[in-house]
Amino acid sequence: MTRPRLVAALAAGIAFGSSSAAAQMSLPPMASALPNVSKMSAGNAAGVLQYCMKNNLVSSTSAGAVVDQLGKKQKLTPSSADYSAGQAGKVLTGPGKSMSLSGLQPHLKSQACGMVLKQAKSFL
Repeated sequence: MTRPRLVAALAAGIAFGSSSAAAQMSLPPMASALPNVSKMSAGNAAGVLQYCMKNNLVSSTSAGAVVDQLGKKQKLTPSSADYSAGQAGKVLTGPGKSMSLSGLQPHLKSQACGMVLKQAKSFL
């Protein structure tokens, strides 16, 4: 496409589809479906990583190493409520709030597990 046509096409898109242009620049609706992992505990993160590894949603090598390090550094016990909830796929997002990974689409589950892995590394 030549430069004048490109400019004209962009101008037409802005004039006739400004609401769709704004919608494209906002976050996709599926991003809001992901859990907020910033408030999860180290125990919950370790449990969720166990869930993610069991369901092949994250690299077992990297997640397993993080879980091992968390266990040593944070003195986690597999019987804690946070850890158990995580093993069941529940991300504890705040006091009395949780989100289950089981209800997410597969690609979102994998994305959420990546977020949890990153958050778990921040506890080390």
